[in-house]
Amino acid sequence: MPLPFRSLPLACALIASCIFAGPAAADVIPVTVHLAAMNGSGESGVATLTAHGDQTVVELKMTGAPAGPQPAHFHTGTCDNYAPRPLYPLHPVVNGLSTTTLDVPIATLASGTLVINVHHSLDDIATIASCAVAKPA
Repeated sequence: MPLPFRSLPLACALIASCIFAGPAAADVIPVTVHLAAMNGSGESGVATLTAHGDQTVVELKMTGAPAGPQPAHFHTGTCDNYAPRPLYPLHPVVNGLSTTTLDVPIATLASGTLVINVHHSLDDIATIASCAVAKPA
């Protein structure tokens, strides 16, 4: 039985929404990275990376963190031997929380070639409080 003419636009819209829903839904699957305490800090946490097109939102939720600001970055290397210059700086962790939007695709950040580290404090940036390789858990 043929569809009435006025039902055709609705049918096309439904088909189009099904076709285009796939990539958009895949865009919002977050990558979770567990940061381990280092250097006796007792501070650990979770980084959640969520893709938004070519941008990535990075949320840090730390436990055992001090109230004051802590620098946080993506570096190349490993947690024990990373490049001193940050590749992608994040907003400082304050009261255990930080949210940053980076103009970097999630595939670049979560490839396993970078580390996320949280430094002890602005005054003691050389000491890493927590760190993890940035890849899916």
